Amino acid sequence: MRTTLTLEDEVILGIRRIQKKRPDASFKQIVNDLMKKGLASEGEIKKVPFKVRPGHDTRPKPGLNYDKISSLISIAEGDFHK
Repeated sequence: MRTTLTLEDEVILGIRRIQKKRPDASFKQIVNDLMKKGLASEGEIKKVPFKVRPGHDTRPKPGLNYDKISSLISIAEGDFHK
């Protein structure tokens, strides 16, 4: 969503200082990050818990030795894995 904001001079100076520390981040990204942090501190943003869903077949494969991780990696990636 686009909107127009009037920012105080000291707020702009603060954002510019952050931009010097994070030159890869745009003004827009920094403002959004700061807004999210401010909302979170007020309890307005609720974090959604991260959930991992298993694949279709999560049963152990027969014939594989799960006690030796290096042999499993060799089977999955070949003998020249890093």
